[in-house]
Amino acid sequence: MAAYLKSEALKIKHSFSKKLVFLAPVFTIAVVLFLSASYFHQNVYNWWYAMILPGMISILCTLVAKQDSRMKNMAVMSLPVDLKKVWVSKILLCILLMVEASIVVLAGAVAIGNLLGMGIFKLPLLNQFEGVSVLVLTFLWQIPLCLFLGSKIGMFPTIIINMAAYMVLGILCAVEGLLWMIPYDIPARLMCPILKILPNGLLAAPGNQTFRPELLSKDVILPGIAISLVLFLVLAFATSKWYERQEAK
Repeated sequence: MAAYLKSEALKIKHSFSKKLVFLAPVFTIAVVLFLSASYFHQNVYNWWYAMILPGMISILCTLVAKQDSRMKNMAVMSLPVDLKKVWVSKILLCILLMVEASIVVLAGAVAIGNLLGMGIFKLPLLNQFEGVSVLVLTFLWQIPLCLFLGSKIGMFPTIIINMAAYMVLGILCAVEGLLWMIPYDIPARLMCPILKILPNGLLAAPGNQTFRPELLSKDVILPGIAISLVLFLVLAFATSKWYERQEAK
């Protein structure tokens, strides 16, 4: 499996995919500093999981998926390789890249918000680490989905579908009690008790729009993570079986 993963990593070594992992979090931090420095912590994390991260995953997965299709899949279909392992290595590569981008966001937020003291609202280090870790876990299932969509319909339809679904279902419906029915709800909903930030970017505090005391309950964290991981495994298995049946065209 390590050889397959190394092969996939080499394919994107000098591509935009590697640059995107750094550019997306830096862009988020820079825009927040320029537009809303007084509320740095709450906005850098809210804008990251509400807009930038789902967009980055959509673009990243499509770029990784299209690496082989540019050669009509001859690079893998004509070789004696395990196609299921090829697909799983693509999933693992995208996970690693998402983790790298998340680390950049975390490092930037800690350095600017905590060490330099930027912003009125300061998040404890432990909450930030927990928040970023939970975001990685709850976004995992989007990776096999976006790899599949990117392979089938291309980049822009994948971005539109995933971003629209996340912003409508994941942000607008995250506080409406539909958590277990709509997986797009889970990341933003779990940030309420962890980061004390509502999906609309306001602090999870009395008096703010959409706030309810039950949103601060941590009882939803483990079930939310469990649902996300199960969905990830189901999608990873289903899409790997689909890829295994592909033939060079």
